Amino acid sequence: MKRILLTLLVLTTTLAFSQVTTVPTIIEVDQTVTITVDTNSADTDCNGFDSPVKVYLHSGVGGDANPWEHTIGNWGFDDGVGLMSDNGDGTWSITFTPETYYGLSSAEAADVTKMGMVFRNENGSQELKDNGCVDFFFNVGAFQVDLLVPDENGTVFVDYNGATQILAQSQNGISADFKLYANDVLVNQSTTTFYSHFYENISENKYCELVATSDGSIITKRFTIVIDPGAISATLPTGMVDGINYNNSDSTKAILVLDAPLKDFVYLAGSFNNWKPSTDYAMKKDPSTGKFWYELTGLTSGEINTYQYWVFETTPIADSPSVVKTADPFSTLVLSPYDDPWIPANSYPNIPTYPVGQDREVTVLQTNQADYAWQVTDFTKPKKEDLVIYEVLIRDFDVNRNFQDLINRVDYFRNLNINAIELLPIMEFEGNESWGYNPAFHMALD
Repeated sequence: MKRILLTLLVLTTTLAFSQVTTVPTIIEVDQTVTITVDTNSADTDCNGFDSPVKVYLHSGVGGDANPWEHTIGNWGFDDGVGLMSDNGDGTWSITFTPETYYGLSSAEAADVTKMGMVFRNENGSQELKDNGCVDFFFNVGAFQVDLLVPDENGTVFVDYNGATQILAQSQNGISADFKLYANDVLVNQSTTTFYSHFYENISENKYCELVATSDGSIITKRFTIVIDPGAISATLPTGMVDGINYNNSDSTKAILVLDAPLKDFVYLAGSFNNWKPSTDYAMKKDPSTGKFWYELTGLTSGEINTYQYWVFETTPIADSPSVVKTADPFSTLVLSPYDDPWIPANSYPNIPTYPVGQDREVTVLQTNQADYAWQVTDFTKPKKEDLVIYEVLIRDFDVNRNFQDLINRVDYFRNLNINAIELLPIMEFEGNESWGYNPAFHMALD
């Protein structure tokens, strides 16, 4: 095996913006900081301020992967939360201690490495962001670590028994104790400012954490090493369709089918493997159709499971990802980390819980579901020429925005001589506010 060693000249940079300044320059989570913004600044191409009467800081703190994990500010509301003081010269300031301001526990404070911020006027109609209209991000803490290889939260492909190099550097010349864990097992340890490890003989998927510790501060960088399983050719059982195929004679089984043309391999990730699929969860590929498929076994009858397909392409075209995580395109129910938190209980009581630590939509799978018991079995639809149709958008019909309220008003429609109801799009779409003509999952109810 050829060992590849990388020699890097790493230049450490400090995040700084002339239109936004902090005192002190280095923000510490447990120390007071003053943030000042210049609303007259021309140093950004995204300054929408025009003599604002009030300026608000909308901000958050968290780890490198999500600086907005703990957020303060209510966009569009003039409620005093994040209100800055007018310095009288076009600059505005606010002073606080991050640990207190964001209501962090000691454990949460220890994990904070970044602060994100955006500035707005009292109703959100004017805002100031960094160039390209992206959020401002500042480091929190003098102790910072850059994962150089691989990308943070990224994925590395290796062949069976292959190898990959891992490089990281602490900033500001601060020495750190680096510990590399793979599947919760300590693999390597070193105390240094520049960490390097050549990880060899990798024979299974590795879910890695590089934990750097210095003077009580802990920073964790995560990445995944995936085995390329190669072509696993197997004939798709007859009668299977795209999506979920429940087994009517065995409620502990289900066959999943995905059509992903030109992709190299697919892993099935879900609650049944703790979202860390081993090589045992590499999907098979039907030689005649090219469709990927996998038979789940050992499911608990009637239990809700969630899953995604992790679709891999080892040589993607330029500016395309090598891995795409997606819910099943033929889902009948998906959970969204972006939209579901804002769905009120009266619209969707007992909504299933989105799996912690995942991103993007996931599919809900539940075996042994009871068939719907039809109340009317002899319904005769009106003739086409006799139809009086009421077109309705569930989300605009009444304040509760649910199907049951529509059902409860059947007598109202009868009194209007309505004999048919046409629903505007009801399938899953991006966001929670729409007429539904931007569907994301055609077979799933929004």
